[in-house]
Amino acid sequence: MTFPNGYGWRRAAASAVVLFVVCARPAWAQDAFRQTVVVTAAATPVSLESVTRTVTIITRDQIASLPVYSIADVLRLTASVDVRARGERGVQTDFAVRGANFGQMLVLVDGVRLNDAQSGHHNGDIPVSLDAVERIEILHGAGSSLFGADAFGGTINVITRRDAAPASATVETGSFGLIGGRAQAGFSRGRVTQTFDGLVERSGGFMFERGHETASLSARTTIGERTGVSASWLRKEFGANGFYGAAPSHEWTNQAMVAADHRFAAAGPWQVRGAASYRTHGDTFFFNVLTPGLFENRHRTHAVLATLAATRPLRGGASITAGVEGGGDWIRSSNLGDHTTGRVSAFGEWRQDWNDRLQLDGSLRVDRYDEFGTSWSPSVGAGWWPTRSVRLRASASRAFRVPTFTERYYQDGNHLARAEVGAETAWAGETGADLFLANGWSVTATVFGRAEQDVIDWLRPTTAERWRTFNIRDVDTMGVELGVRRSVAGGWFQVQYTGLDVQAGAVTQLSKYVLDYAPHSLTGAAVLPLPKGVSLAPRVEFRHRSRSTGSFDYTLLDLRVARRFGQLNVYVDGANLLNSSYQEVLGVDMPGRSAVVGLSVAAR
Repeated sequence: MTFPNGYGWRRAAASAVVLFVVCARPAWAQDAFRQTVVVTAAATPVSLESVTRTVTIITRDQIASLPVYSIADVLRLTASVDVRARGERGVQTDFAVRGANFGQMLVLVDGVRLNDAQSGHHNGDIPVSLDAVERIEILHGAGSSLFGADAFGGTINVITRRDAAPASATVETGSFGLIGGRAQAGFSRGRVTQTFDGLVERSGGFMFERGHETASLSARTTIGERTGVSASWLRKEFGANGFYGAAPSHEWTNQAMVAADHRFAAAGPWQVRGAASYRTHGDTFFFNVLTPGLFENRHRTHAVLATLAATRPLRGGASITAGVEGGGDWIRSSNLGDHTTGRVSAFGEWRQDWNDRLQLDGSLRVDRYDEFGTSWSPSVGAGWWPTRSVRLRASASRAFRVPTFTERYYQDGNHLARAEVGAETAWAGETGADLFLANGWSVTATVFGRAEQDVIDWLRPTTAERWRTFNIRDVDTMGVELGVRRSVAGGWFQVQYTGLDVQAGAVTQLSKYVLDYAPHSLTGAAVLPLPKGVSLAPRVEFRHRSRSTGSFDYTLLDLRVARRFGQLNVYVDGANLLNSSYQEVLGVDMPGRSAVVGLSVAAR
């Protein structure tokens, strides 16, 4: 991979870092950075200034201002997250980070695992409406030392609101027969805070068997400062024309989840906390609605998980965290059969902060699966503030992923999985800089690499034969991430670029997923305040996509024009204004130009 000026990406990244360091001066953006606390980049909540990894944070204020309707839409703001949708509003969406495939990433809600043991295609079933989101944290790179399996290319953690915010409601209508609404409310009584949110919407779709209906409800109860209980429910029905082959398919999914967390009274110097969750996911799938009795699949997965962890401060700004985890997944399926898998884990982390200038951390997690054996996931990291405006960081870690039930047992007219496939592993590392310049500017630059072994892929000799699963590839990925952001009075803008070079071991058959990635990704977004309460919020996304069938480019431009009248906000959104013809998933056409009109109101 080369840049237009002929520089390799390594030289371009190094030049950018040197330029930014030379230009850096103290700025207020650095203070905001130091005050932010994150929960996804360490075994215990830590300040963002002490994190030795690349972390992207998308806030509630950003989400509320942009032409986005689902968490999948929000993730498009980050160039390193490759959002591969099969329709509008995140109906079914795969996520990939830093060139890893859709199964090689982990999705969490408030730290609770959403990854489905049946298929990574369900990892986008996130049972939270945008109104309930406080922020989204994206950990770039391997995270198995913190979260275990699947945290391979990255981890997405959706953090929900805890405050009893004023009630709000939004209604929308638009192209393709779209109509929908969402609302959230909360209240406090003594030590108890209660929040609720819900969403309903439907669309006829832009082509045959591409409409959808979605409904969700979620609630969280917080008792004092120590205990929280949450429950959520999500139902989707959608046309899946071309999703898994040429047939006009149709799919119904539903999900229910309950979770609880508690911080116990201190046991001497140890702060002890525990969490437990149960999740069930149903999937009914007609491979061809024209012949519904053929390859009709009904699946139901269940997942339980319990964690106990303790953190202890040490002398000299150090701390240690240790914990254990146990859980299991089971499936009852008309196609995949009945299967169960269990695991137990132990983990530990050490962190050291010297005078707010130098940070070191190391962690180790051991996962034992009854079917796949033992996996060791170590990581080390270092961060250094040579000046108040410049932070340098580096880290290295190991990750693993176990195959889904679909990769081991699924079969239809286009697929025939092999039960023999096993876990895949990777070593990953990165080095980068975060810089805080004058007048609200901030800049990030990161170079990263990942070496994967025994990667699972679907292969077939010819298009006339079925796809089959194999641990057949070693894949090496190198890349660079660059980002610029500036906050201005009443608004902001940002631009991000990610470049990838993926080298996969040669195979003599057609590949379905490993070679499907975006070597060049560029995203931009802004909120621009205008007089009389009007604001403009454009969002642009460029992808140069590579597949075994060839490469192609597309650019997406969305725009929101909004006008606020006190607590009432009226907006008009245009999506894909360039009317680009594109496919984020091979064989699945995406909609052309469309529009949405919305109205939201918040109680005082």
